[in-house]
Amino acid sequence: MIHPPFFLRSASAVAVTAMLGAAAYAAAPEAGSVIGNQAVATYTNSAGDTITVTSNTVETVVQQVAGVTLDSDNTETIAPGGKAFLPHIVTNVGNGPDSYALTATEDGSGTLDTSQLVFYPDADMDGVADSATPLTSTPTLAPGEQFGVVIEATVPSTATGSDTITVTSTSALDGTVAATNTDTLTISTDAIVELVKSMTADAASGGDPNIVDAGDTVTITLTYSSTGLTAADNYIVQDVLDGDLTYVKGTARWSDSAVPLDDDNGSTVVDATNGNSETIAWDYDDTQTVNFTLSSVGSGRSGSVTFDVVIADTADAGIIPNTATQTVDGVAFPPSNTASVTVANQYSVSIADTAINGDGTPNGAITSATDDDTLSNDIVTESGSVYQGGTIAQEFVLTNNSNRADSLAVSVANVDFPAGTTFRIVGADGVTPVIGSVGPLAIGASTKVTLLATLPTDAPVTAVADYTATMTTTSDASGVSDISTAEFTGAVLASSVDLENNVVGDEGDGANPYDPLGDPWISSTTDPGAPVTYDMLVQNGGTVSDSYNLSLAQALPVGWTVEFRLADGTLVSNTGTIPAGASTQVFVTVTPAADSAPLTQEIDIQVASSVSGQSDRIVNDITVNEIYDVQIIEDQSAQASPGGIVDLLHTITNEGNVDISEGAITQSGLTNFSGAIYWDQNDNGVIDPTEPVIDNFDDLTDGLGVGVNGLAAGESISVIYRVQTPSTATVGVSEIGTLSLASSLNTGTATDADTADNAVEDRIVIISGDVTLTKYQYIDANCDGTVGVFTKTRQDVEPGQCIRYMIEAENTGSYEARDVIISDAAPAYTSITSCGTACPETLFPGTSTATATSSSITSNHGTVLPGGFARLEFTVEVDQ
Repeated sequence: MIHPPFFLRSASAVAVTAMLGAAAYAAAPEAGSVIGNQAVATYTNSAGDTITVTSNTVETVVQQVAGVTLDSDNTETIAPGGKAFLPHIVTNVGNGPDSYALTATEDGSGTLDTSQLVFYPDADMDGVADSATPLTSTPTLAPGEQFGVVIEATVPSTATGSDTITVTSTSALDGTVAATNTDTLTISTDAIVELVKSMTADAASGGDPNIVDAGDTVTITLTYSSTGLTAADNYIVQDVLDGDLTYVKGTARWSDSAVPLDDDNGSTVVDATNGNSETIAWDYDDTQTVNFTLSSVGSGRSGSVTFDVVIADTADAGIIPNTATQTVDGVAFPPSNTASVTVANQYSVSIADTAINGDGTPNGAITSATDDDTLSNDIVTESGSVYQGGTIAQEFVLTNNSNRADSLAVSVANVDFPAGTTFRIVGADGVTPVIGSVGPLAIGASTKVTLLATLPTDAPVTAVADYTATMTTTSDASGVSDISTAEFTGAVLASSVDLENNVVGDEGDGANPYDPLGDPWISSTTDPGAPVTYDMLVQNGGTVSDSYNLSLAQALPVGWTVEFRLADGTLVSNTGTIPAGASTQVFVTVTPAADSAPLTQEIDIQVASSVSGQSDRIVNDITVNEIYDVQIIEDQSAQASPGGIVDLLHTITNEGNVDISEGAITQSGLTNFSGAIYWDQNDNGVIDPTEPVIDNFDDLTDGLGVGVNGLAAGESISVIYRVQTPSTATVGVSEIGTLSLASSLNTGTATDADTADNAVEDRIVIISGDVTLTKYQYIDANCDGTVGVFTKTRQDVEPGQCIRYMIEAENTGSYEARDVIISDAAPAYTSITSCGTACPETLFPGTSTATATSSSITSNHGTVLPGGFARLEFTVEVDQ
């Protein structure tokens, strides 16, 4: 892995700690998640040194498990020979995609016998079937996804009593995983009425004919069906309309009569009578409530009442739901389903000299403070005079008239301002630059932005200018846009301030930012991080005293800095007051970034009066030299046992500003010990089987891009110096290995500028102690302490199951290891558990002690003799 520069401390003789304190997540891990970590042990050897070792990594892969819930139980009355409609919602609570078989079975515990139970889709979960296509299974649902169904239950005409129906959804992944509901049906010879509400929008009736939006007509139909054996007398339906729906008077109709229903008569006045002498009394309360009363609905009869509403201008984008209620002879019956209409997103944005109302008219309460024509004509006009190099400020008003909150981007395009004019857009405070978009703005809300147009210092002097630019605002959500015009009609006055280089022949006198050839006046060269200072004069050629702000007209690259100082060394951003006809000396110091690439950068220095806006510029430039400099850090000391291996981590950095494609990386100095340099490509601090031995920068595969090897400017790599000692080595013997970076780089075409940091020395000392740490695991599927076979290989685990870990620290040296401590942490998605009391931690030797929390465990094993070992076992449970 190639990474930004950083500093590595000395590693232990084996490795550095990894993955301690990993977080445990409350939610079940998704199928395919990998759980794994390492353990760490410390001990004190015979020389009194504290040594740290790490175990191998053990991993488990989370398998997919099925899960399902089913909502909810229903209790309904039904007439002999009738139908009931029973809604349910299936939810996938497993950790992977799954579908679910659907069954409904009458339990037979009562006397009611259904003749047919059929599932239909109810994807919008409003309790009403979406189609007449039967279902036997849900579609495939993602984890957490829901799907609605409706069971149509039919009973024979001979049915009596009641019975229950067991509704089951069964996982296709695992047929043993299922969820059930119990629906209860009871035969009734009393009145039974089903009320179904529908809302149908006519997109072409108002607003945009292609979408459902404000102004569209929605037809509401309330359909009632008397499915009981007796008439439903004094049947009343009430519908309280949502505030974004406006009732259309005169549109109410009853299916049993051609006579329009009267909105204005009393609530008990009969509006119409059908052929069965059943009457209807309709009422609209002139606000948001409609209701109707039917004198009776005969058994087996159905009918409907329809009326129109209009989506109000206040309606936001989204769903408008509505539910009606019903009573029979004063007794409340189940309400209707929840019907809805979805208002489409509709976008309208504006930029102008005023805020714009929803109907497109100007809102005079919010206007541009800089518009001199006061005409509300979508043009912001500035007629005041400005000096060459001065700034013109023009304020615009943005308005969001969409039916949802939105953020607005703002941009400017020059039409005929003089070449060299620079534009900036700032926020409502007139100062803060607009970066990205403005907002989000609420529906109907407005805000202001200001366009700052800075003329070039050599702008033509004129008594009456005619400059324009186009301002555009664009909806982030939709791309809908609007434009306005910035117009300047004032005079451009001759500049009366002159900024000069205080160098004979390169002054840049007058409004001449560049020399006569169009080049910068002074060109300088420097190294990264080395400052360049310009001696300059600010001359006030006006008739009154003035002070001038000091700045750069063009931003410097990232990491570059600029300072302005007076002749006495005072750091300033303003010249202070300069009398008419006088001048002030200013020193401008520009410092390239310490890691600057070789480049030539224009330094556009500007002075501007904070009072009059008069300004002048001088452009110089700086060329940054090429620097070749590679570094390796740092010297280390390590300990190893006879015949042992020690890995030492180092960082190699390209501290120059040019890519390194070639240069030797060597190791030397070892005699009886042997060593090699490995590139730690994945930056994990250990040597992996695929990681290469390197001896040159050209071994760094793709370091400069695909197919181009090397180390880019400013980048670093980690390398591991692996040293192996002979088995005959004597305790106390040491050798020094030297890692060196060549000073001749890029095939001899470049030379390292600083060779003092091109080498490190690693001292390896033979010691008596040597402890190895190994970690094992097995799956305890039921979290009941069942003993398995420990292994170091990857295992499969399911949410809710347990993993038993064993960490073994073995003293393979020739001297005792004292104060042996083993530490480990619960991996992500797990927590440490004792399975009640079935799987507590176990320790060896028996005098060992342990401290555990839900996320970590530490055990102290005291002294381990040569050939002996210490052991810790504990269990974690996978979240579910």
